[in-house]
Amino acid sequence: MGQNPEIHQEPKYTMRWLGLQSLFVLGVAFVLTLVASGIDGFASSRVESGFFHGTRYTLLSQSIVYCFGVIVITSMSLMLIEVAFRKSINYIQYVLIAMALTLFYLILLAMSEKLNFEVSYAIVSAMTICLIALFIKGITRNIKAVELSSGILIIEYGLMFFLIKFGSMALLVGSLSLFLLIALAMYLTLKLKVENEELVIK
Repeated sequence: MGQNPEIHQEPKYTMRWLGLQSLFVLGVAFVLTLVASGIDGFASSRVESGFFHGTRYTLLSQSIVYCFGVIVITSMSLMLIEVAFRKSINYIQYVLIAMALTLFYLILLAMSEKLNFEVSYAIVSAMTICLIALFIKGITRNIKAVELSSGILIIEYGLMFFLIKFGSMALLVGSLSLFLLIALAMYLTLKLKVENEELVIK
């Protein structure tokens, strides 16, 4: 009996994959940002009904502004985790993570009706970060991937809280944050190499 010919495995993490994945992430972020806008409208109706305090609504509404950015940055970091650790994350899992990031605002609304906004924000942030961290652990079985994704989420939610609480500093801090984000992206592209038609981080 002859030996089976060696099966040639096509490279997965190519530049084409990166482009298609980026388009998918942007599309999901756009759709779920519309959902978050619906949550904003629902929160406004709760204010009119007397269930939700106007000041808390303002803070919630300001946090929803950052929904698109939070989903995109988190999803892009997951793409880097895929390339760096060679742990595949499928489209459904990307969508579920993005949905968890959007559900954050609805739970924040519900909890803020009963508790102080700051306390509610801390609780819902911790819930969301723990949920996604456990999900990433289940997907990758890699503690470094969990630490990286959790660290990015902690920074995102911490920065978002600062921006919505200190409005006078929002423009300065937001601009500097974007500058640092672009600098980080530039650094990572220097680390991103193509070897045998496949992306690697070195």
